[in-house]
Amino acid sequence: MSFDVRKILEQLETGTPADTGVPVWQQQSWEDPEGFAAALAVAHVGRGAPLKSRAGQHYDFFHDLVVRHGNTDRVALRSYDRRSGWQVLSYRQLHEQASRRATDWARQGVKAGAKVCLVYSVGSELLISLAAALGLGACISFLPPQGRRFISRRLAELAPDHIAAEPHQVLLLGGFEKKLLNNQGQAAPAFTSHTYKPAEPVGLLFSPLVEPPGMPAPLLAEDAWRGALVDGLLTFGIGPGEHLAAPGYHPLQHLPAFLFTTLLRGATYLHLELPDIEANPALLTEHPVRALGVTPALRDLLLRTRTQLKNVAHWFRNPEEPIDWQSWRAWVKQCGLSTVPSSNVLVDPSAGGAVLVSPRRVRDVHTEAPPAPGRRWALHDVNMSGQEAPGDLGVFTLLPDKERPPAYLVLTRSYGLYHYGGPRTARREGRVYPAVEVAEAVQELAFVRGAAVVPAPTGGVAGHYRYVLLVFTGAQAQQTNVWLQEIRRCLELQLGAEHLPDRTELVPLYPRKVDGQVDEAWCHTQYLTGALHRKSSDPLFQSLTVLRGHLLEKGGPGV
Repeated sequence: MSFDVRKILEQLETGTPADTGVPVWQQQSWEDPEGFAAALAVAHVGRGAPLKSRAGQHYDFFHDLVVRHGNTDRVALRSYDRRSGWQVLSYRQLHEQASRRATDWARQGVKAGAKVCLVYSVGSELLISLAAALGLGACISFLPPQGRRFISRRLAELAPDHIAAEPHQVLLLGGFEKKLLNNQGQAAPAFTSHTYKPAEPVGLLFSPLVEPPGMPAPLLAEDAWRGALVDGLLTFGIGPGEHLAAPGYHPLQHLPAFLFTTLLRGATYLHLELPDIEANPALLTEHPVRALGVTPALRDLLLRTRTQLKNVAHWFRNPEEPIDWQSWRAWVKQCGLSTVPSSNVLVDPSAGGAVLVSPRRVRDVHTEAPPAPGRRWALHDVNMSGQEAPGDLGVFTLLPDKERPPAYLVLTRSYGLYHYGGPRTARREGRVYPAVEVAEAVQELAFVRGAAVVPAPTGGVAGHYRYVLLVFTGAQAQQTNVWLQEIRRCLELQLGAEHLPDRTELVPLYPRKVDGQVDEAWCHTQYLTGALHRKSSDPLFQSLTVLRGHLLEKGGPGV
């Protein structure tokens, strides 16, 4: 099929749809992703330096993302540090430092196909190490430095050949310290950038959308390159030197996709932490932002501080976050964004970028989320039988699906429009909550006799759940405040603050156990039916708990 990319871009920029449903060109792109990617690649280059990659044939990420822009003074990364202010990494610096680091790593044994895990916060070190790994043809993984148990469990699952991290993070690498690479970067650049084959994995990513959590999902070179190409030109419409920012967006879900997208376009990734914005909301207005990702947390922060966003050309939200219609409308009005285009964008890191995207258009907050251009997909039966959905509601499944993580997202089709319908099973904003890891971490506390996590529907927005941590304390005298603080400290240290439950219930009973393990199904039923609450205050069960305590605690706590 032939695609008039110039006409497509004009339509997206003006925000005026040719018809009420999904545009014809987008439907055709689902049928011919290869031809669509080839047409976009031609338009992407324009008057700039040529791409070394060829759609469907081979991909040189180091050249296309870094080397092409290495002779310019454009900024690749602009990040804010509370102690030293704005930090800038130019493409020229990125090219030089990544080349030196890649040369150093090659001498330390990093080869094409080696699994290299990047344990960094978002910043210059992450970007330089990412570029160096791509230059050597490594298969990258990314983990933010949060929670010892969180990191160690995933490193054990990944079994990396090498780890890149800052020296002070070595305490998080229990058992893997010998895999740590030296990042001196003093060697003169001397390496040839690697060219990936389309089906070659460029990453093994710990996507929070994958169930069970903690299992690395492959990111193929084909998906990574096409995702960056489509998102840069169409989803976000960013050009050289323009800023893409997404404060508070989940790093494991949106990186490295956002970085690939930004670098391929020669644009700038603008990184800000929510606490820094809360301390100084003006930071968000200091640079013009072509595309701004907005979370409910950022929305509420800007509402409280009454911040005007006159520097934003387009804003987007994740359709998997619960819609608070009133708050979104108040935010749009207060921030002066009533005439600014917006869109819904759902990113799947193992697919290389956005998989659901609504067109950029000036309109009210909505649930419209058609499959992204250039994706081959199908609606499958919600019962997961494998057959196609018989009607206009089904599980959105990327094709081919054999090597991909299981699909989970329900999509509905109505009068030519597609709407986000929620996840098939309980999730937190589309992400899998690591319930087993949370329960295991808490059960190591001295006063805990058993723990389980129960997802409870809110009764509000479809697909929105709250996660309740049940902590069984047996016959001990209650120390509610002390115990709750200890549980919070434990989870923040072992897994990171993002994995704190929505609610913690201390239950003065002993849990039912099967083969020495807490019976999760029993906990779910007992909590959701209110039986645990009734038993906790029933004199008979209180007496039985005291009796069980005398029997079970004879040999020490938890016997």
